[in-house]
Amino acid sequence: MSVTISIEPAIAERPVAPTVSYPYSQWYAAAFSDEVTRTPMARTLLDQRIVLYRTEAGDPAALVDRCPHRRAPLSQGALVGDQIECPFHGMLFGPDGTCSRIPCQDVIPPAAHIRSYPAVDRHGHIWLWFGAPADAAPDLIPDLHWLTDPSLTPVKGMMLIKANYLTVLDNLLDDTHLPFVHRNSIGTPKMVSAPIDVQAGNDWVGFSRWTLDTPPSAVHARAGGFTTNVDRWFNVRFVKPSTVTIDVGSAPVGTGAPEGDRSKGIGLFSNGTLTPGAGNTTWYFWHNARNFALGDEELSRALHTDMVNTFLEDSVIVEAVQEVVDGDNDLIPQVNIAGDVVS
Repeated sequence: MSVTISIEPAIAERPVAPTVSYPYSQWYAAAFSDEVTRTPMARTLLDQRIVLYRTEAGDPAALVDRCPHRRAPLSQGALVGDQIECPFHGMLFGPDGTCSRIPCQDVIPPAAHIRSYPAVDRHGHIWLWFGAPADAAPDLIPDLHWLTDPSLTPVKGMMLIKANYLTVLDNLLDDTHLPFVHRNSIGTPKMVSAPIDVQAGNDWVGFSRWTLDTPPSAVHARAGGFTTNVDRWFNVRFVKPSTVTIDVGSAPVGTGAPEGDRSKGIGLFSNGTLTPGAGNTTWYFWHNARNFALGDEELSRALHTDMVNTFLEDSVIVEAVQEVVDGDNDLIPQVNIAGDVVS
């Protein structure tokens, strides 16, 4: 059987109609690197149903998760070499979205080709570009090199939060909620009144806050074995479109941390990378890498539990806020306070 292939880029790259608008010309985290295998997986990102898999060479591939024939989800299909087979009628699609086979006919119409997304495996994540493919420069991917730094010991996780990604992002950029939402985990009372230093660059904004001579948070006390007051640093940076990096740690008072010597303390390098899901939901990829007790699996399990519990505390309040926002018909303006200086 001969096959005639006709490719029409305007059709092959056409976007799926979204329900809301997002900044599309950006790289978004779609999954952790170890999630994407030779078994196709489905994920809804920016209101678009996407199927993810790896080619035989190990490269990530991302296609719209919908056969153009009868809209069957390709994620339920099987891989045939580097191509994915529709589970309904056997049409084959390559990593670039090209339809190469329709079993019941020879001619392949242009509308049979589907959208593919530029995909890059970097820093332990699979990143997808949602804008024009020609603009997908990998150098624009946020620099999160410490996530795969062999000199650090990591823990990581992911959760789906039932709130708009901007609501979750606002929460990440606001450390004044820590003494209240996280009073039993990572918050300390003095944080809310500690001086804040705001910085900004071309594509980022951030702040630094030192809380001196303060009781350690519950998590830092357990991780660092602190029994006396500490000097705590908290450095936060937002990188577009939706990544927040956090350099946080504690050291015993008087050991020189504010002057630059953190060697007597513990340091945690964290990030929260947010990707809009379906409607007002957010995929929250979190990662925490430490520079102490390297390779200690028991501590890693304990820190993982602490981080999950901390983010569950966040999810409770941001989901409650989203519920109020969704049902708020009074259009009462929000009041900004000093703690909102970054967000």
